[in-house]
Amino acid sequence: MTTAEALQTATATLAAAGVDAPRVDAEWLLAHVLDCPRAELALRSKEPLTEAQQAEWDLLISRRAARIPLQHLLGTAVFCGLEMEVNRHVLVPRPETELLAEQAWGFAGGLLAPVILDFGTGSGCLAIVVAAHCPDARVMALDVSPEALTVARANAERHGVAAHIDFHEGDGREGLPGDEAFDLVLSNPPYIPTDDLPSLQTEVREHDPALALDGGADGLGFYRALAKLALPRLKPTGRLMLEVGDGQAEPVAALLAEAGWGECELLPDLNKVLRIMIASPANP
Repeated sequence: MTTAEALQTATATLAAAGVDAPRVDAEWLLAHVLDCPRAELALRSKEPLTEAQQAEWDLLISRRAARIPLQHLLGTAVFCGLEMEVNRHVLVPRPETELLAEQAWGFAGGLLAPVILDFGTGSGCLAIVVAAHCPDARVMALDVSPEALTVARANAERHGVAAHIDFHEGDGREGLPGDEAFDLVLSNPPYIPTDDLPSLQTEVREHDPALALDGGADGLGFYRALAKLALPRLKPTGRLMLEVGDGQAEPVAALLAEAGWGECELLPDLNKVLRIMIASPANP
């Protein structure tokens, strides 16, 4: 089977299995098998697969057709241009979360030796890209899952920022780590209402960790905690930056206002959904 034939048959197989972007996923998987950039596939369209490559290809396509996430099969996900190790213990980073990262390093980059908390770090993607863009920052990365922290530490080592990140295991709803004031608290917390979990896409429902998805009965549990816990730990000039779910911007803004926060800015994602919230402490 040539690479072109492999792509054609795999695309049909993945489409029949309900995969959202079957051709794109097939290309990523074939590039993985051939150990080449995806853009190079067109130049190798007539190249036959070896017996070993065919076996690996067949296995990968069957697993993707079973709705195992593409990133789990590749072992990595790209976030803000950096490859992050991912597995079943961490949420696969989403493109919309890159908007949160950009706002975070844009703000922290203008500060001298900022102290930053990443609440619910998961794979460590937010903490790592902010540390990479702000080399004089000290970042605390908090997560309740020891398995997730293992992945995050490996990713920090991979990108040379481990010395700038302190990892903490614990449930942030019970208190934030340390006792110093933060310049920035950022979080992409679990925000799916518990009753909505069964209706999520198969890849998410069956392969992303429930700990990273379940936001409680109304999806706002972690925002309530952050609204109360972050304000007394933030410097007067600091910021709280959050990713929120579709339709959650107004309820979360109301929670922050009730907790005593000041100005709140809302930013849309590429689909015009209000996705990023930036809150300031109340004016003196």
